[in-house]
Amino acid sequence: MNKQIKMLIWEAMIATIYVTLVYIFQFMSFGQVQFRIAEALLVLVFFNKKHAIGLVMGTFVANFLFSTLGIIDPIIGTLATMLAILLMIPMRRKPLIALLFPVIINAVFVAAMLNYVLDYPYFIGLLWVGLGEATVLYIIGYPLYRMLNKNEHFKILMTD
Repeated sequence: MNKQIKMLIWEAMIATIYVTLVYIFQFMSFGQVQFRIAEALLVLVFFNKKHAIGLVMGTFVANFLFSTLGIIDPIIGTLATMLAILLMIPMRRKPLIALLFPVIINAVFVAAMLNYVLDYPYFIGLLWVGLGEATVLYIIGYPLYRMLNKNEHFKILMTD
């Protein structure tokens, strides 16, 4: 199979899984207190930086389809995800440190957006969004990474 077609299929699958997880867990993926289970998929960039494409596409589509905040959420949320991933990639050999980037960036960006759109207190939003992101990434994402990293077949599939 052509490598470009294979990559396109992988990124579409990753985006689809991200959107599906946001849909299933929609009740806790938005708002001041967020536990977006789909964010655990960010660990896929540790296996191949090209997976950033699927993750960013998934973030945009999920926020566009399911957010009640209007167009600001797909724009701000996608920019936050893109920035977090760009900072994660160079640190992917140190995943525990790399996972701090999406925690901090999402906390800052999403708290600001919630403050602007819904007048939520910024620092409380910063705390709750950061806590939710950290919980998902360190309790679900990091163990997922460790499990997948032990699977040689998975690593070969993801890095081709």
